[in-house]
Amino acid sequence: MNNKYYIAIAAIIVLLIALYALTSKREANPTPTSADNAPPGSIHNLPVPEAVSKVRALVAERIKVDQGLIIVMSAFEKEWSDSCLGLGGPAESCAAVVTPGYEVTVQAQGREYVYRTNQDGSEIREAK
Repeated sequence: MNNKYYIAIAAIIVLLIALYALTSKREANPTPTSADNAPPGSIHNLPVPEAVSKVRALVAERIKVDQGLIIVMSAFEKEWSDSCLGLGGPAESCAAVVTPGYEVTVQAQGREYVYRTNQDGSEIREAK
């Protein structure tokens, strides 16, 4: 066989190696996210309703920590029996109207806090 044949085979091999290197190139150190350490099935880093965000901000302000340290443990849609989110006091006048909202449980500094909200978070009450 002549040298042109070997040169052509070598060129094809080099081309295949270059093609493989380009298509299989992976980032050596991908940027980690909190989801990397989250348990399977977890919903970390997903958007939450505005009312849930407002609970997180309220708790952060009350205990004077950064919002990033407030962990939303659960947020369930609920319908409260009145405008006081079912938490009205004896001297309080609450409209007897079904009020959609959320029951939100957050955790911070080793303690859990449970709050009730209306749909948009303009009414937030701690469930004691």
